[in-house]
Amino acid sequence: MSQAAQVRSPLDLAADALTVLMALVLFGMSAMTLSALGIAYDQAGGSFLQKFHPATYLACLALAVRFVASANPLGWLVQQTERFPGATYFVTTWVVMIVFASMVQQAPISPIIDSFLCSIAFLVLYADADDRTRTTLRLALHAFMLVNACIGYFEFVSHMRLTPYVTGGKIILHDYRSTALLGHPLVNSGAGAAYILMLVYGADRSVNWFLRLVLVAVQLGALVTFGGRTAIVLCAVLGAIRLLKPALEVMGGGRFDMRIALLAALSAPVGIAAVVYLMQRGTFDGLIERFADDKGSSSARVVIFQLFDYFSFDELLFGPDQQRLATIQSTLGIEYGIESSWFGFLFGYGAFMTFFFMIAFAALMWEYWRRSRPGASALLLYILIQLSSAAGISVKTPMFNQFVILLLVFFCDWPHARRPQGASRRSYGLSPERA
Repeated sequence: MSQAAQVRSPLDLAADALTVLMALVLFGMSAMTLSALGIAYDQAGGSFLQKFHPATYLACLALAVRFVASANPLGWLVQQTERFPGATYFVTTWVVMIVFASMVQQAPISPIIDSFLCSIAFLVLYADADDRTRTTLRLALHAFMLVNACIGYFEFVSHMRLTPYVTGGKIILHDYRSTALLGHPLVNSGAGAAYILMLVYGADRSVNWFLRLVLVAVQLGALVTFGGRTAIVLCAVLGAIRLLKPALEVMGGGRFDMRIALLAALSAPVGIAAVVYLMQRGTFDGLIERFADDKGSSSARVVIFQLFDYFSFDELLFGPDQQRLATIQSTLGIEYGIESSWFGFLFGYGAFMTFFFMIAFAALMWEYWRRSRPGASALLLYILIQLSSAAGISVKTPMFNQFVILLLVFFCDWPHARRPQGASRRSYGLSPERA
């Protein structure tokens, strides 16, 4: 790249700064934090503007600044459609669904906007960010995940919370799980398990093996304090699959780092003793109880199928009346919403719109996958299962946005700042293995 191509204008630097701020606000300002500040983000009341996360506004502002910073703004827009074809297809379908939700379903549009906008904006903004911005984001997210885990430990031990545990407008008092900075325990578990898997699968090559082990160990312990069963099981299964091959190679006589073997030999007895001690103190009782008695969570997923009996074919095809749907959910005891993103879309927007949306979502996932290193398929499988077992994108949650930011920052190989003129469009943004 020529020196002229690396020059950053003040507006480009402003867009980079807003990108960092957007990511930190998305992770650090949960719905519970907004509620504690008096903002009716996911509660009844409040103005229309309060229904969007501050990170959504920052993402829009960063995109606007990047747009204005371009010498040819309209040409810049056209270039994005060429660079990100999968995301372009998704955005087109996404906008249609927003219009459909507003005009036809008379449903709030903030959930479908907030669940995706930051992840799409970050794809564009991060691709053009300079190396300093990328390094800042990488270090900031490592630090945030570490601090969030430590706060989880503190809340778990002290039985104190940074903010009240509020979900569905109700204050939850009888729940041992920590909420920390990310808010809902399932959001904490989802982000923590994703971060662990990315480290296990080789994320951020600048992190040495010892620090990587420490970061993984801290997050593994934090998963107990957050109590997300699906995240814990997926983390254990997908992590074991990743470690199976090197384990078999060592057992077959392959070479290995003696420092790792020595550390494992010294830490294993200490780790086992610590686990036994914590079990005796009842530290894992809450988590074990959640596996034994899920408080009706599994039955709520089964009850979802009963919803089909209450609607006609036309209603299922184009989406039932949302007030009637809410009434039926209450009658069936589905208190906190439909615990599956795909069923949530089906009953929220109808089978017709959901079908096209799922195709568009697959195109968006392909956009992220093709920029990732080998091993990303396991990470995408992780988020797909998470979204299938929870209302991750059919309601207003940061789960998908946070996963995408972690993936793009830690698990993708990006070219420097901006591509030089005349560079191959096909190879831009791809990892060397897939270019």
